[in-house]
Amino acid sequence: MKNRLIVGIKMLLQDLWNIRIAILVFAIYFVIGRKFLYSLCPMVIMTGFPCPGCGLTRAMFMVLRGDFAGAWKMHPFIYGVIILVGWFGVRRYIQRKETKSLGKWVIFLCVGLILYYVYRMVRYFPGDAPMSYYYGSVGYRVWEIIRSGRNYL
Repeated sequence: MKNRLIVGIKMLLQDLWNIRIAILVFAIYFVIGRKFLYSLCPMVIMTGFPCPGCGLTRAMFMVLRGDFAGAWKMHPFIYGVIILVGWFGVRRYIQRKETKSLGKWVIFLCVGLILYYVYRMVRYFPGDAPMSYYYGSVGYRVWEIIRSGRNYL
């Protein structure tokens, strides 16, 4: 068992090393984004509309704090994400089995996210976070320029 754990940890470290550039880019984006941007979500920045995953990060922090009901209210798909990530981790690093078969579950989860997004947009938009509109978005600012007919060029 100890040997299996060591092999799994080595696999995890190797996987992290293989994606080190992506990790670095995301880290830089988050550091800069937290300092200069309203939101870290590119869809919110560009369009002002929430994305299908809006609320997942906040829901994850609620789960980590033990606020399971709050996490469910913020975004119930957080539990599907947790299960899928956990399942991937067990299969890849503990059992050392293939993980491609999880692809259909990822697709299922994404389709569910999109359907739930449509439901939330119809039912709650533009309401409380995370289903609110950001008027400082690039898209809204461009729309205001076009609508006002000002010549900025």
